[in-house]
Amino acid sequence: MTLFYILAAILLFGILITVHEAGHFFAARLMKIPVREFAIGFGPSLLKWKRKKHDTQFFLRAIPLGGYCAFYGEDDTTGEFKNDPRYFGNFSVPKRLATILMGPLMNLLLAVLVAILLYSISGIPVPDGPYVTYVQSVSADSAAQLGGMLPGDIILSVDGQPVSDNLSELLNQGERGAARQFVVRREIDGSEQEEELAITPLYDPVQQRSLIGIMMSIAQPVKMVRGTIGQVLEQSVQTSWQAGKMVVTAIVNLFTRGEGAGEVAGVVGITKMIVDEIQRSQLEGYLYLMVVISINLGLMNLLIIPGLDGSRIVFLLLEAVRGKPIAKEGYVHAAGMILLFALMIFITFRDVIRLF
Repeated sequence: MTLFYILAAILLFGILITVHEAGHFFAARLMKIPVREFAIGFGPSLLKWKRKKHDTQFFLRAIPLGGYCAFYGEDDTTGEFKNDPRYFGNFSVPKRLATILMGPLMNLLLAVLVAILLYSISGIPVPDGPYVTYVQSVSADSAAQLGGMLPGDIILSVDGQPVSDNLSELLNQGERGAARQFVVRREIDGSEQEEELAITPLYDPVQQRSLIGIMMSIAQPVKMVRGTIGQVLEQSVQTSWQAGKMVVTAIVNLFTRGEGAGEVAGVVGITKMIVDEIQRSQLEGYLYLMVVISINLGLMNLLIIPGLDGSRIVFLLLEAVRGKPIAKEGYVHAAGMILLFALMIFITFRDVIRLF
């Protein structure tokens, strides 16, 4: 059964990358830009064919974890195609820009379409009760740890007052330095039980509030109900937007603060995450991960890193301003791809080590 889940994860990668490259391909067709090669997968060729009308070589390759859409003379450092009428650089900047942009945009569009499928199958979430405060983690030697609070606890009340999304407000009430009576719900031996805890919050003069030393998560219980077409579409766009914000925040924090650098996963790590999620939540989890990863792929490709679509877009904009292309652009992208492959190999190696 695990093999089935792994194949499902590989299929997910194949779909996302094929859609991305197909975005480039069909945009090029629309702009009358010749495509030299279109491949699904990397490595040895399993199948190839060629349409004489468009002079494009198609490949199905052995390793279904990538793909490419190659144009005549793109990233050419030898000048081989410079005088070829099919040369990518011969076409206008707007046409080439549309061709490059369509890859990431197709991933974003795919995310919305998959989200529509997800909510058509599972229904849309609607609130089903008040907000609930979960304990994600408990700091060492904190007031919460000394009082017996555990990760996974659900905080029900403080001094008899119900807790929803108001824990911080309740902690700031009452006398400083006095013990507060918490009621939490936790799972013990497979059944949920309520526990009473005496915890004395500590006042932080810098933040000017009382703290107990936990990382909490506030969520509202929901139930899934059948929605109208409009509701499904609205929820799909909203989910895709929230996933995009999450990805952008993670990228910004990674490059500005270094947050999450040790958690970046490659093909192996993401495959494990997909397998775990499928085992836990079956088709719905699979589709949700497809939404998030598709948006991740689209937005990551827009980063201004040599070899990625974002860098190519910047070079095209500079060409539009200067009125001529930058001579060494091919070298920049080639060097970027080498570095990206090296980084991918390093991350994959680290993922494999983590498995054991």
